[in-house]
Amino acid sequence: MKIKKKYYLFVPILITMFLVNSFFTTSQNLDETYIVLRKFDKVEIREYKPLLYVAYSDKEKKSGQNSYFRVLADYIFGANETNEKIAMTSPVVIKLHNEREMLFRMPKKYNKKNIPKPNNKDIDIVFSEKVLKATIRYSGYTNEQKEQRMIKELKNILLENNISHDNKFELLVYDPPYRLINRRNEISVRIK
Repeated sequence: MKIKKKYYLFVPILITMFLVNSFFTTSQNLDETYIVLRKFDKVEIREYKPLLYVAYSDKEKKSGQNSYFRVLADYIFGANETNEKIAMTSPVVIKLHNEREMLFRMPKKYNKKNIPKPNNKDIDIVFSEKVLKATIRYSGYTNEQKEQRMIKELKNILLENNISHDNKFELLVYDPPYRLINRRNEISVRIK
């Protein structure tokens, strides 16, 4: 009887993991979103191509980061004017300087003209121009302490190399929460 109970618990967990994983796949190779121009120490200097995002932040500060994710996930799961399901891409971008605004990058088939309008009026459609950024990578689950440590390290490396930046740091999270090993996170900042 205990074996059957474990089996019945295992199957829904496995199905849930599969479904979540299907939304954490990308229709766009990361190499198509940026070009690495230079590597030194632990830093990559990248040229990002123009990209399209949907973004959400709770301006009234009533909710936490998990609710930000749910709001944007609702949009890609079909809460938009065409009820269209949109592939989940990585990384998820969190602007650490802007009330932790969260952004999902849209697959390359979308542009300003054909992206479905969100049903939620608090979701913004954001187009980013071509930009140069410096990034530093780290692994494991992220938290504010790790983020601040990596920001400090990135600032120091950029200072040592006489590279100025706009001091508006972003967190890039590449992996779904259930991935336990080889997790990829990055801190990124626009450089001048």
